[in-house]
Amino acid sequence: MEGEVLAINITEKNSGEKRSIEEVCLQPGHGIPDDAASSQNGGPISMLSQSTYEQMREMGVNFYYGDLGENIRVGGMAVGRLPVGTQVKIGEAVLEVLGKYEFSSQYVTVRGYAGDITLLPDKVQAKVVIGGKIKTGDGIKVLQESLS
Repeated sequence: MEGEVLAINITEKNSGEKRSIEEVCLQPGHGIPDDAASSQNGGPISMLSQSTYEQMREMGVNFYYGDLGENIRVGGMAVGRLPVGTQVKIGEAVLEVLGKYEFSSQYVTVRGYAGDITLLPDKVQAKVVIGGKIKTGDGIKVLQESLS
């Protein structure tokens, strides 16, 4: 299974707002160094499939990259179907899927949409196993799919 990085987003430490960046150097134990989550629990990175945004568009809601809290927007791959422990290569880095993203609330209000976000099946958390530079447009390749 292969995909592509459509966008990389970070949360500004002082503002709490997401912004898109073209490239970043991922670090084991820190994730994305300039992201507000980099100091939390080993710097988890969230990945969300483009298909989720397409589902929302069909419901009449247009979100921007990062609106659903993802660090990496993925095209061509259903990341929510990757088992825990699966390793993926993105650019120079290797990430390992920790599990499906757990939302603290079932409801979200973004850009005029207010509703249930449990319909977002394709969002996962990952950790950086091997650090390195990633950029928008990089391919994503499954290296090792967990057997568990």
